Order: sequence, then C-alpha cells, then structure tokens
Amino acid sequence: MDDNGGRLGRLRRISERLEQRVPEPSEGSWRIRVSGEEPTLPTMEDVPLIRTDFSDDVTWASVRDAVLAPHPQGRGEVFRADVTPVDDRRFAGLTGAELVARVPADPECPEDPSMTLLVVADATTMTSAEHHLLLVAIDVSANDLMRRLRTTPRAVQMVENNLTGANMGWDEFVDSADDDGVVREN
Repeated sequence: MDDNGGRLGRLRRISERLEQRVPEPSEGSWRIRVSGEEPTLPTMEDVPLIRTDFSDDVTWASVRDAVLAPHPQGRGEVFRADVTPVDDRRFAGLTGAELVARVPADPECPEDPSMTLLVVADATTMTSAEHHLLLVAIDVSANDLMRRLRTTPRAVQMVENNLTGANMGWDEFVDSADDDGVVREN
C-alpha cells in the first residue's frame, strides 16, 4: 500500500508538476506544437517559400528567382507562383514536419492553420541537379495529414496555382510525378 511517500506518490507528484509546466492548447484551436521560444512562420497571404539550407547563397538566389519568374501560358497570359520568400536563419535545418509545427493559427478561424501549403528550399534543393523543392501540404479535412512532394523550381507555379485555386488535387500531382517522384513542368 502506498502512503503518498512511496514510489507511486513520487511518480504522481512528478507527473503533476510536468502537467503544470506544459499548457494544453485550447480545444478547437490550431495545434500549437512549439514553445513560445521557437519562431513561428510569419502569417502571409501567399504561400511561403522557406529557406532552411544556408550553405549556398548563389543557388538559393537562382532557385528563388526561378520560382518567382513569370510563366507565359499562350494567348498572352502570364502566370506567377503566389509565393513569398522567407529567408530567415531561425528556420535553418528544420524539416517539413518541424515547419508545419511552426504554422500559426488562422487569426479569423483559430481552429485552422493560417496556411496549408509550404514550399521548402532544403539541403536537397541546394544539392540536387534540378534543385528539387519540397512541397508540404496540411490536409485539415484528413486530421491534419501532412503530405510531401518534390518539384522543380519552374513547376512550383503550376502546382501552387492549381492547388490553391482548387483546380487540381494533391493526388493528381502525385500521379503526374516522374518515376523519381519529382513533378516537372510539362
């Protein structure tokens, strides 16, 4: 029998102290997964193009410029990727999952994330021949399922415009990827 001074009592007190230190996110709000000391992504209208590898400034500039470049589509139409570069060393080395954990809640609808698509320039981007970017999508309707896909810089516009405009779904891009799993511009 435990008199609260024994082993079970000590474990209970340790557990209670830990529960007091870790505040639970409010129910219904976007899952806050990071402490207040870790940076969250900036809230923005566009899809963020987040740099997580800082090993090569020249390659980063080239990739960023290719993503932001206009894409002529015929009949005089020109499309651009609706992305905003985030060049912040506080995000150095973070994975797609760690970046998703830093997505702030939508100020108008706190139960949802403020963004559901991220474009990431990571180590693979800097070292692969075609500079494949990582696209990460948060599927809120599927219990915040996180999906990943690689794409060339020039194909970001096609994928981003069609996903955010709901013209195509994620699975259609997965199916259109080449054998190496990378989506390329048609």
